[in-house]
Amino acid sequence: MPKKDADVIVIGGGIIGTSIAYQLSKRGKKALIIEREDLCTGTSGSCDAYITPHTKKPGFHLGLCLESMKLYKELEEELGDDLEYWQKGGFQPCEDELSFQLVSENAKDLMAGGLEVKMMNIDEFRSYEPNMSPNLVGALHCPSACQINPFKVVMSYARNLKKLGSQIMTNTEVTDLLWEDGKVVGVQTDKGEFYADYVVNATGCWGAQIARMAGLEAPIEPRRGQIIVTEPTSTVIKTTMQSGMYLVIKFHPEKITDERTKRLGSGFCIEQTGDGTILIGFTREFMGYDKSTTLEGIEYIISEGCKYLPGLRDMHVIRTFSGFRPFVADGLPLIGPVDGIPGFIMAAGHEGDGVALSPITGKLVAEMIVEGQPSYNIDAFSPNRFVKQA
Repeated sequence: MPKKDADVIVIGGGIIGTSIAYQLSKRGKKALIIEREDLCTGTSGSCDAYITPHTKKPGFHLGLCLESMKLYKELEEELGDDLEYWQKGGFQPCEDELSFQLVSENAKDLMAGGLEVKMMNIDEFRSYEPNMSPNLVGALHCPSACQINPFKVVMSYARNLKKLGSQIMTNTEVTDLLWEDGKVVGVQTDKGEFYADYVVNATGCWGAQIARMAGLEAPIEPRRGQIIVTEPTSTVIKTTMQSGMYLVIKFHPEKITDERTKRLGSGFCIEQTGDGTILIGFTREFMGYDKSTTLEGIEYIISEGCKYLPGLRDMHVIRTFSGFRPFVADGLPLIGPVDGIPGFIMAAGHEGDGVALSPITGKLVAEMIVEGQPSYNIDAFSPNRFVKQA
């Protein structure tokens, strides 16, 4: 192998890739991030800012989120930047008896997994959030839910990893992997070849394309999420919210009977930013890499939103945007090495959990590379559970 350009090449400059590179740098490894566009221009730059453990699958998924949240509490001081970390709790309001029942059942499993949650009737819920519709059935409350600014997190990771001696190359596209004696030893790009001991695939929705260069078929698909943004307004909600229908769409899609809901994958989520604008979503559509917003999708988000928050009818929408979510059928990301492909590590497929799982994913991948094994059991996230050689 020619002279190394870094100890580890990380493909992808989003919140997962920069976290991995930062954690490697902390451990004395020189990382090289290679990003096709600019930092935070993919999913990380077109998503909400929620960290919501109550929307995770009970078991390993929830456990990983709780470990990540512990790291987030320390990250602002460690990185030396204001990341707009704000723990104010979150709700999962339910519009009908079906969603309330499923959320209640899920709450029992969440509590068994160590998460503090509580089911509330509509009167209890509206005592916290009086602007929500009295026609709702009730809600789940999770006091530990919080928010973060993903742009600030990515840029802070980037600033700190460069201080520690690692590098970032933007506007550079990986076109192939480089091999030596059956081992991945680097990447071919449109700006030349770069060599390292390991290559990490942290490309989110494009994870399957990079995996294919290693001779793998990784079941990661882009899922479009449309979001609307209102004009700034006085405080309308105090917490973050994802509807009970979010859980139905994510874990029980077979129970959805409305054809438009099935097609758009739409639920209701809302947050109010520090400057007063309100972000309302979402859709989850299989549309390939079409990033446009649609009249049908935006109209549906607004009509659903007004069922939960009637005051939205009097607000002005100032813009819309969409982004891709890296969907995996079983709802769990692909994190770890791949059998038979030494030197190649997957860290993609987080869908809507990239922001929440960024700190722990970076830490665990860095531990795999530097120490030989992670400090937390992530067998459930191994790519080998269904990644197969093509």
